[in-house]
Amino acid sequence: MNDFSPALLKAHFGQLVDAVGTQEAAAAFLGVSRQRVGQLISTANNDLPTWGQVWKLEKVTGQSLVFGAFSRMTAGEEAHTGALTAAVESTATATRALQAVHAAKADGIIEPHEVEAVRDAARDNLIAAQRQYDESMRLRSTAGADA
Repeated sequence: MNDFSPALLKAHFGQLVDAVGTQEAAAAFLGVSRQRVGQLISTANNDLPTWGQVWKLEKVTGQSLVFGAFSRMTAGEEAHTGALTAAVESTATATRALQAVHAAKADGIIEPHEVEAVRDAARDNLIAAQRQYDESMRLRSTAGADA
């Protein structure tokens, strides 16, 4: 992935919130409501966490989950995003594909540029779904790991 993806930022931020413990705990550290934290990790809106919010939670957890991931991407390292992140990204691209179809059909006339937008969204969705599948194949059972 070469382009910035808001869905990917939200997915990594969601992992960071999980590392803090709960949305309530993250909200307390950030000085915002739990609902606001929920908005920042939801792909249903365009609200993104600020770099200051990311920085604060990374300091709290002692883990560079967001900045580290984007640093690896910037350096050109192959980034295995993890099954959760890939699933969030796949869901977000599927949502955008559905939105493109709805937009194309909204007035009952499908223009050439709308056909292209639907195809582009479908291609992005296919790529994200393949990435999700690839990440799921990296999962390994941890059942009985302590036995």
